[in-house]
Amino acid sequence: MNYVLFVVASIIEYTGLFIFMFTLFRFRLDKRMLVNVFLVTLLMSQVSYFTRKIPEIGELSTYIQFFLFALVLWILFRVPLFHSFLMNFAGISASFVIGAICAGITYMLGLSIAEIKHNEIVTASLQLLSFIFYIGIARLVYTMNWGFDYVPAERRQNVEIRGTNSILITIIAVSVVASVVMTLLFRNNFGNYVDVVSTVVFLLTLPIFLFFSLRKDNEDAA
Repeated sequence: MNYVLFVVASIIEYTGLFIFMFTLFRFRLDKRMLVNVFLVTLLMSQVSYFTRKIPEIGELSTYIQFFLFALVLWILFRVPLFHSFLMNFAGISASFVIGAICAGITYMLGLSIAEIKHNEIVTASLQLLSFIFYIGIARLVYTMNWGFDYVPAERRQNVEIRGTNSILITIIAVSVVASVVMTLLFRNNFGNYVDVVSTVVFLLTLPIFLFFSLRKDNEDAA
């Protein structure tokens, strides 16, 4: 795996993910936030590269980064930890949906998993394609005004885990734990991993998450 190519493509892909998350939750990007985004994407590209080099934890790289992203949003972007997990769950759900779409495209092109893993140009191309999807979805969310307002303007605001908040955090916990278990069960069968984790876990829980996120928005507005 070419280090420079992977890092550059990963930075671009992660930038798309941040733009999607910030658009979905109506954040305004200023110069300070853009600098932080670049630093975080650079850091996460390193985490992604080196965790994938370790067979024992390579399959869990996505979930390791999920928790790291939550800490980053909490510390650098001053998002309350609870809302940081919500934002990251929305981001990781989008990444699995986009991943499933990219997998469908590679299938139609007749590319096998082995060919993708051993072809750095194809891997980087898929990362760039993911970036395009993130930007496209973010643009759609912005144009259609589909974003959420419930992440507080005061980033250090205390959050009570009850009512809809408790439902949202339960959805996240169940989905992430189920995904980790499925990842370990299908660690030697990437095809089943994509089908089960992307389709069964995230694509089925995403509508539920969106439903209660809309409820939370309405509760806060009231």
